[in-house]
Parts: sequence; C-alpha cells; structure tokens
Amino acid sequence: MAPNLFPTRVAQSFNDHEALDFRRLVMEDKWEEVIEIYNADSKFHKIEIKGRGTALHVAVSNGCKKEVKSLVRAIEKLGDETSLGMVNEKGATPLHLAAYRGFTDLCECIIGEYGERKYLIQIKNANGETPLFWAVRARKRLVFVYLQQFYPYDINVAINNNDTSILHVAIQSEMFDLRSDHEH
Repeated sequence: MAPNLFPTRVAQSFNDHEALDFRRLVMEDKWEEVIEIYNADSKFHKIEIKGRGTALHVAVSNGCKKEVKSLVRAIEKLGDETSLGMVNEKGATPLHLAAYRGFTDLCECIIGEYGERKYLIQIKNANGETPLFWAVRARKRLVFVYLQQFYPYDINVAINNNDTSILHVAIQSEMFDLRSDHEH
C-alpha cells in the first residue's frame, strides 16, 4: 500500500526541550543517541533539523551509510513509513538526496530490498523532479539504472513541471549511454 505521493512537511512544529536536544544531537553527529531515540518514538522521525530536513535527510546528505540503514530500520520497526517521504526545504526526500549523491545502496535501503516502497521514486519536488531526475542531473548512471527498473515505462516519473524529460536532462548532462546500459 502506497501512502500519499505528495511530498509532506511537518505540520506540527516541535519547540519543546526534547526536540531541541534531538536537533542538537543530529547536528553534532551523535548518531548512536539519535538512533536510540528514533527506535523509541516515531515523533522524532519528523522533526526538522534547521532547514536540512529530518535526521534521515541529514544522515543521507552526510554520507553516513550505516546510520541511514539504522534510521530506516527504526522507521520500519515503528511502522512510520510516511516519514520516508518527508521533504526538506528544497522539496527533496531522503531518496532524492541518496540518488543525487550516487548512493545506490542507500536508495535500495530506503525503497526496500525488493522495492516494497518503490512508490517513493514517484515523489516529486517543487520542480516536479523525481529521484530519477536527480540521479541523471548528478550524472549517477548506476543509481538511475537501479531506480528506473521499478518504473521503466511510467512517463509520470520522467517529466518535470517544465515538461522537460529525463532524456533532455541526460543529454544536457552528456549521459548518452543511459538507455543502452538499461537495455543490456
């Protein structure tokens, strides 16, 4: 079952002492403590960290692979998969960030080993760009090929708000081998 495909931001603002302490732990890279808190209470999954998104966004952005996997496990354990579709101030989900950074293993972790959460690939940012777009824009061919296998013929994930297709972006990025890699 796929949750709402529209990017979500936190409706409730956390201003209490716990939330401030949690934000500090994330910003100080105290991941052991952050993971422990993530495992204990799902409300922390949606706390925004100074314009950087959630703790999961920060971990992906910082390339903290082991920690990302632990945070995703905590989210799964507490049944709060909607937090995987949370967006930061730029409208990016953790999957957008993992795709842009070229972290195929983190993309797999976020969407599930067997694509259980492949619907996350369909989430678009404010410009209408999916994680596939971000992978191509960043010239991360292997990530593109990995993500594209889940929606090989879905035009909705391939066109942004300006009617620019992934093919246009690939040409602009001089990634002429995308299609041939996928076909082999």
